Amino acid sequence: MRYPIVFWDSGGTIFLSGNRPPNFGGCPTPAEVAETRTFRAECALQMFGYEVPGDLGEVIEHLDQELRLANDLSYSVEVLANGVFAHLGIEGRKEEALFLADALNGPRYRAWLWEGVVGALESLHEAGVLMGVIADTHLTGRMMRRVLTGVGLAGFFGPIICSCDLGVQKPNGRVFETALNALPGNHSTDTPVLYVGDNVVKDIGGATAFGWDAALHLTGNTQASDKAVLTFEDYNDLVKLVLE
Repeated sequence: MRYPIVFWDSGGTIFLSGNRPPNFGGCPTPAEVAETRTFRAECALQMFGYEVPGDLGEVIEHLDQELRLANDLSYSVEVLANGVFAHLGIEGRKEEALFLADALNGPRYRAWLWEGVVGALESLHEAGVLMGVIADTHLTGRMMRRVLTGVGLAGFFGPIICSCDLGVQKPNGRVFETALNALPGNHSTDTPVLYVGDNVVKDIGGATAFGWDAALHLTGNTQASDKAVLTFEDYNDLVKLVLE
């Protein structure tokens, strides 16, 4: 086995980027899920018995912009949900705010996964490869694990490191260091680690600067990189690299 440890990017590597998939299998697109954010928030608030203002959509949009500026890289959907509760004068309901955050984010569907990624994860997991996720995202680690659970992938991953939880993004080395330290057991600094991503600067540049190898997933918008040990479209090629 060439790489006993593999970390994955999320969007563009596990999940399809944008609205590019050829067939959603009848599932909503990411854009359609985003468009129904206010409706899901209304339902969540009504379920808990709160009065919902008629301009909730405008309130969410305003808070979204305001809190992004105020929190910078620490902004998350959970921050937004807490902001909505504060705006409505609701205090001390963290459990409900977390539920609202999930409602604001909405689901991700298994149909949004890249073709071949499930088989690759299954093969690497069966071979005993330790895996985790490192993502620049407004989803907290809790939310990302829920998303991955929903599409049946959470069991493949140990650490799930999300940028908003740290307040830094790739290519900052702190992200990769945090992920490595979160792995179970003790691992030598000589243990080969592979990072799989689709962004040349953040993923490939960040991982290689930290001392890892990196594999570049071609999405159609990806630039080439001579720093990647593998540039691939077929996930079988990735499996072969890891297990050779």
